[in-house]
Amino acid sequence: MRVSVASLIMLVSVTLYSSCGDSATEISGTLPVVTGITVDSVASKGDTIVVTWTALTGTQIEGYLLWSRVKIEDPWELLEVVYQNTGIHIADRSAYYTVMAFYGDNTSSDTGLSDNTRTESLSETRLPVSTEPVGFRIDLEGDSLISGNPSSPEFHQQFTVAVDSLSGERFIYPGTANPWPGGAKTMVSSSGGYVAPAPNDSILWQDSISYGANFFLALESGYYCKLNGLEISPDTLTVPDTLIIDGQYQPIQSVRVFNQNR
Repeated sequence: MRVSVASLIMLVSVTLYSSCGDSATEISGTLPVVTGITVDSVASKGDTIVVTWTALTGTQIEGYLLWSRVKIEDPWELLEVVYQNTGIHIADRSAYYTVMAFYGDNTSSDTGLSDNTRTESLSETRLPVSTEPVGFRIDLEGDSLISGNPSSPEFHQQFTVAVDSLSGERFIYPGTANPWPGGAKTMVSSSGGYVAPAPNDSILWQDSISYGANFFLALESGYYCKLNGLEISPDTLTVPDTLIIDGQYQPIQSVRVFNQNR
């Protein structure tokens, strides 16, 4: 006897919350495995992630189950039931996605090969603490941060770390901030959570932010970074204090979701 979609969802939910392992893979049937699961890098924007897959043909099905998990070792979480080969997820962080087909109470024999919105790590940069401003730009191809003199018009910094002459506090400035010429048009924001602010958010994107914690950087090219700035005071008089900057970038243009704190 066939089971309704509602009953199937209830079955999936019960398995999801009662199992100790990978919930989606514990629900196995005889339908073909879904293939071609892809995060659509053109349609995905901001925190709206569009997942597509190859529609099953030659097999009678009712629809698909779209699953997600943050870490590869996490159990799959059911996002929604869809009736075409496209699903949309409003994400609160980067994640993995997979799909199963269903017909009545029968499902795919396994989850399909997943795709993800995971971020790429940028190699750490360490510099001696100084009162002189330091510019930085992101090398996306080399997954690295490059430091240089923001007073040089040829450097094209994307953000600058500098000490305020009045307060003595260290701040982060976007690439085009005065008085440094030649910088790239970028935006900086204090980090809160795993989703960078929308590009038109005039409140969260600021003229400058305090140095010393996580922050978002929006590049002119439409890519986003989640970076971290630290200052370490060593327990010796012979080694200078050190500025440490590292972080991640999201390789899908216009997508603003991240996962790790650093």
